[in-house]
Amino acid sequence: MDKVRWPRWVVVVGVALIALSAGMYAATPDLPEIRQVELTVLAEKPDGSCQVRWRDPYTDRDREDAYQCDPDRDDILKDSLHDPESGEGWDSGWVLAEGAHKGELYSFDQDKDVGGALGDASDILLLLGLPVTLVGLIAGGLRAVELRTGGVSRATVRRAHQLRESAARVHEDHRRAVEAVVAAWAPVHTAEVRATLDGLTVRGLPHARALRQQDLSTVNAVRDAAVRYPGRLPGLGRRATEEVLAALEHTTAEACDRAAVRLDAERPGQDTTALLRALRVLVAAGPETYWAVERARALGVHLTPELIAAAARPRRSGRWASEREQAEGHVAARTLHRVLAQAGQEHLARHLAQASVELLRGADPDPEGLAARADFAQRPAAYYWALEAATRVSERSCAHRTAPEEPRVEAATG
Repeated sequence: MDKVRWPRWVVVVGVALIALSAGMYAATPDLPEIRQVELTVLAEKPDGSCQVRWRDPYTDRDREDAYQCDPDRDDILKDSLHDPESGEGWDSGWVLAEGAHKGELYSFDQDKDVGGALGDASDILLLLGLPVTLVGLIAGGLRAVELRTGGVSRATVRRAHQLRESAARVHEDHRRAVEAVVAAWAPVHTAEVRATLDGLTVRGLPHARALRQQDLSTVNAVRDAAVRYPGRLPGLGRRATEEVLAALEHTTAEACDRAAVRLDAERPGQDTTALLRALRVLVAAGPETYWAVERARALGVHLTPELIAAAARPRRSGRWASEREQAEGHVAARTLHRVLAQAGQEHLARHLAQASVELLRGADPDPEGLAARADFAQRPAAYYWALEAATRVSERSCAHRTAPEEPRVEAATG
């Protein structure tokens, strides 16, 4: 039998014995319905064997029969002491209250042989099952105490979970802040792209003469016409339209890559103000927050739930576990200790908590963005750095192509 699981099987055996005892007890015949009556003892032997008379409560007539009286009852209830004149004694007994023998005397001794065997067997099984179950439960409890946390304490496991949750929270807070910047950046960037395309003539597109004849003189005008007339441009056949659209896609992608988002605190539009307000959250958070975000990402890679679970798995001694289980547990424990030790040296938990506070401050509630504009005027480089970091290829979407190259950002001059 598996040494690790034997207490469980002992408990199973004990419970099975108790269940069998309960089943046998349930199978024991029930006692019949009876009714107590007074007995007049006509004759009695020293062993309690009596000849008695009683009034049948169901036929309302006297009946006589042999009965086993209680020999230990008080002497005053026996023979001449009870009734000196008649020499009769007194006792109480039982008569059947149902069935064909209704009204006849009933003795508990007559059913002793019927249910006694089952009852005795039930009692024996119960007496065996209870200690067996108790032994299994005690042994299982001792095994649970013996199996300690594998290489790490519960406090260490709890600390690992808390650190991982803090890292995930910082990563999520930063993601929301970046998404707010991207959402505010998109209309500004789209406007720059449209301005660039408005300045490009159709000279570089196929079938330029046919396009100009339809008053489509700029690339942006062709794009708008492609939206209004999907699949076929005015004055062009289907194949010519496909050639123009292919070249248009390439030209638009280049314009999307070249478009520079310019921030001007002196003459800001509504979209630029919204972008400055969103950027201020990242700028105000400071470089320590960016460091905390990067460390949070690294923790998400190294401090995995699988690693924590493996380190927290109960450690077994050599006679209880295989060498592979021991090796995996020790490796996970060492890795977890190393990650937590590095986090402790860097005071990472405190930095993560502070980063969450900074990122949750939210954008400037001022709709005019006066504070953001004033802050941008003081440190424009920090805003452009934050914009560049937030609108990377992996985190931004261009209105004109799926994955443009890195955007160019430049400060407004003059």
